[in-house]
Amino acid sequence: MEQIKNLNYQVFLIKNEKTLKEFCREYQLNENFCVAESDNLKVGDRVFALNLNKKIHIVLPLENLDGIAKKYGVSVDYIKSTNKIDKIFIGQQLFI
Repeated sequence: MEQIKNLNYQVFLIKNEKTLKEFCREYQLNENFCVAESDNLKVGDRVFALNLNKKIHIVLPLENLDGIAKKYGVSVDYIKSTNKIDKIFIGQQLFI
């Protein structure tokens, strides 16, 4: 098994019952980068969120990977590998 190093996580302690989906929406996090023991969060549960120190870009109509990469001063390959994608779509959340 390959070990992944240098991943940045933030840990949240749940204070009010909610679903993981509600939690992610409340904190404007991509659900694909949040992990919890259950989708139904209870008081005291922990949620681990990956790469919160990165910016989130929401893809707008007529945008492409080249333009987004130039806007943030990163490479297209960086955006692809960070988000594990090959293509983008309108409304998609990208970690930059």
